[in-house]
Amino acid sequence: MSRKLKKNKKTYEKQLKQKRQEVAALNREIERIIQEAKKAKSGKSSGGSSKKANEAAVKLSAEFSQNKGKLPWPAEGPVVGGYGRIYDSDYNTLDIPENRGIDIAVMKGAEVKAVFDGVVHDVATMLGHNQCVLVVHGDYFTLYCNLKDVKVKAGQKVKTGDLLGSVATISGM
Repeated sequence: MSRKLKKNKKTYEKQLKQKRQEVAALNREIERIIQEAKKAKSGKSSGGSSKKANEAAVKLSAEFSQNKGKLPWPAEGPVVGGYGRIYDSDYNTLDIPENRGIDIAVMKGAEVKAVFDGVVHDVATMLGHNQCVLVVHGDYFTLYCNLKDVKVKAGQKVKTGDLLGSVATISGM
């Protein structure tokens, strides 16, 4: 281990602990929002207009599913954090939380766009992640975090490529 790493070990451990807590809180909030959206969707399954909405959601889900792997990126930049559990052979003692999305490194102020047609379910502020936008695509969900200047609101329909907001800075980085 380098001298600098050893010297700053306590600082890095503290930062890592805080980031773990923020990621865990984000994952809990994502799960809560998704469960809320599923509950709201199941409560709308009877009646004429909601039958049409349900049919539209089924169609949208099928279209989203058929486009897996072909969806556009929400912003330009390299992926710096992949989906799932992270294993690092150099630091195998680190307990890094599971990533339930992907992390893209982008420039401050970069535009963030919807990856597929859907409806904005929620716009919320989350500790350590600035503003987040959850878009429902039938049975699928996409979450866009670390935003400022959000351009959409809950209930708004969005199309592929519609502007959701712009990227904020991450505090401390």
